[in-house]
Amino acid sequence: MKIIIAGGSIAGLAAALTLDCTGHDVEIYERSATPLRGQGGGVAVLRRMMAFLEQHGHHCRDMISVPTHRRHWIDRDGALARDEPEMLPFSSWDTVYRSLCSMLPPQRIRYGRQVTGFSQDADGVDVHVGDHTERADVLVAADGTGSALRTQIFPGYAPSFAGYIAWRGIVDEADFDAAAIETLVEYMTLHKAPGELFMAFLIPALDGSLAPGARRFNWLWYRNETDSEALRRHLTDRAGNVHHASVHPGELSESSVATLRQLASERLPAVLSQLVLATRAPFVQAIFDSLSPDFAHGRVALIGDAACTLRPHTASGTSKAAHDAVSLAQALAPATADAPNATAAPDVAGRLAQWSAQRREEVASLLARGPQLAASFGLGQAL
Repeated sequence: MKIIIAGGSIAGLAAALTLDCTGHDVEIYERSATPLRGQGGGVAVLRRMMAFLEQHGHHCRDMISVPTHRRHWIDRDGALARDEPEMLPFSSWDTVYRSLCSMLPPQRIRYGRQVTGFSQDADGVDVHVGDHTERADVLVAADGTGSALRTQIFPGYAPSFAGYIAWRGIVDEADFDAAAIETLVEYMTLHKAPGELFMAFLIPALDGSLAPGARRFNWLWYRNETDSEALRRHLTDRAGNVHHASVHPGELSESSVATLRQLASERLPAVLSQLVLATRAPFVQAIFDSLSPDFAHGRVALIGDAACTLRPHTASGTSKAAHDAVSLAQALAPATADAPNATAAPDVAGRLAQWSAQRREEVASLLARGPQLAASFGLGQAL
């Protein structure tokens, strides 16, 4: 079948790989004019994404994971308060993204092309791309938390703000004297205060290098935010534009950066505040809960954050994207010659409806787990 994917981030790329492997004619339309770079921070790459990358020919352990052996909790003075085992393989959004891109034929991705809407009938989907229309058998919406395609399908639905934000940043390991970061290297370091949780860990360099001194620190600072006006200020960029859920690196307003640095100096242990103060392009993310009323609508399927946004504490975003991709490809797998009705036209809408029901059931436990973890840290609203 001809399948168009709206969105060329991790979920869209993973879906393109699996659908291409099962014989479909796949094209990705990505609104960015060039390959994405520096768009995200650190990520945990769990078994499902590891297996996905390795199955598609990429030896990811050689380039993805920075060894993290222990989880250290420190107090306001920087003293060790708790020491626990920690075996999460930490990577970066860039590394996973680049790995997926390298496995997909370049002609599959069309940059600078945004899917703006669609109309469908029993036989296919007319996908609106800029000022023209493309005909496809299936449209896959992988256009993120603020999905415009989801809004077209379910105009009355909107994600709900979870009551807290995450200030985020990445800073080079080489920017610090070895002694200043000695207690942070090879550990996941956390600091908790009422309504706040800070964490920091190493991730690969932008080019994927894992060499000591070439790596980067990724940090996140979760803070409760109950003031709607303050939230609006956080999500207003340097040009005065208000964003739905995040402001990308380099786009934060000067006043937001100044506020962040002042808070870091006043509230964080010095060993952690140095990371924030040395970060050239911090960014911010408002934490939302999102579960689309359905993951399919006729011949349109929703995957990734367009379908469901998990709390970051579950560390399951990339693995969920891989599972979405694999399960969707299985649902749309072409009939084989020895299968009943092998020559019959597939019931695409029926297959997608069945896939949607099963996938929504599978993510239910992860959805519930996120607010539970947040509450254990004193973050967000009671749900």
